[in-house]
Amino acid sequence: MANSSVKVRPLLADAPLSAFQIAVVALCVLINICDGLDTTATAYAAPAILKDWRLAPQTMGLILSAGAAGLMLGAILIAPLADRFGRRPIVLAAATTSAVAMIAISASTNWETLLLFRFLAGLAIGALVPSLSVIVVEFSNETRGNFFLACVHIGFAIGAMIGAAIGAALLGAHGWRSIYLVAGLITGAVAVAAFVLLPESLHFLLNRQPANALARANAILRRLKQPELAALPPVPERPSRSPLAIGAILSGPLRSATLFLWLASFMRYFVSYFLTSWKPQVLVLAGFKGQAAVAVGMATSFAAILGVLAIGTLAARLGSRRATAGALLLCAVGLMGFAWVSSPVTLILFAMLSMFSIEAAFTGMLITSNRLYPDHARSTGVGLAVGMGRVGAIAGPYAGGVLIGLGLDKSAYYPLYAVAALIGAGAILLARARGQETADDRVARQLSGAR
Repeated sequence: MANSSVKVRPLLADAPLSAFQIAVVALCVLINICDGLDTTATAYAAPAILKDWRLAPQTMGLILSAGAAGLMLGAILIAPLADRFGRRPIVLAAATTSAVAMIAISASTNWETLLLFRFLAGLAIGALVPSLSVIVVEFSNETRGNFFLACVHIGFAIGAMIGAAIGAALLGAHGWRSIYLVAGLITGAVAVAAFVLLPESLHFLLNRQPANALARANAILRRLKQPELAALPPVPERPSRSPLAIGAILSGPLRSATLFLWLASFMRYFVSYFLTSWKPQVLVLAGFKGQAAVAVGMATSFAAILGVLAIGTLAARLGSRRATAGALLLCAVGLMGFAWVSSPVTLILFAMLSMFSIEAAFTGMLITSNRLYPDHARSTGVGLAVGMGRVGAIAGPYAGGVLIGLGLDKSAYYPLYAVAALIGAGAILLARARGQETADDRVARQLSGAR
């Protein structure tokens, strides 16, 4: 029976999850596994490329930086387009571009071509991370959406581990090109699956109302076993007419929340990329060598996965802003501990605590940004939050290199990064729309009342 009064938010937010919704979430996790696989390919291919093409380290640094620049610009420039053209086309275009770029890299004959396609791959992956998180939120109910976002984040880590396994299996026997070729073919196969199976978001169809929106929305409602719509609802009035919704997130009650969210994201990336970039060198300076340093790296990676899972649960109970602030406070404790202790066992524990909490904070910020912004501006808000944070990913490792290059002890520079984590904790607590209860606050209040 057709229904003209079905409202998409309560329909998806409050109802039990259907098999169709779980399948959509699983597909998003699978796509993000490919992101991790593609991103890791360069890390394992880099030494062989340096040797094969006799490149200077500075040239390889430029190639790696091109990928990082693509990640930032993809989040800032491409991901927001999903608010105008739809979540599905952006994900499909980005996944296809990533696959094509990887395969093209495998056939590259010079470093300039490799740099170009590495930038394009970064651009695609940078757009995918915010876009996938938005789809997961819009196809989840409110009590499970936070945990599913954590699963998407873990998908990237799983992809990185698969990339490491592929690199180890192929590099010696088939050369570095085989790593990119296999990564590209896997990503291409997943992109084809997404083309067949990934639906458009109901939120987008009913708010933006593109061509054939009613028929497409009813097709999704049938798969959800819900009443169909007789007509599209009135188009919601938006506070900004900007085609990319940038005006909506930088005006009215969202302005200060957006700026504080950007600051928190910058600080999180500033700390995180310092840890991931310089942790091996700091461990060597602390006396860890060879297999011991590798073992510590594996332990901290495992801790990071646990942190992501933990915040996926805690964010629903405490609210994502409070849970994320708590993670950043915990990270500051870990950084200070790592700065001042010298016992190897204690160093390992504080290193694990730091990675547990800083990766938890990333997932918490994704949840916060998804819950903060309205449907018509969600992709813009999430994309810019991630993109602005990636500026910190550039600044954090550079500052660390300068401080380590000065010959300072870890007790001198780790506290500076602890202060950055504390600033991030304060900023995320302030990232709240004035006078409005977000979906995040509502879920936490409902669960608190249920206990």
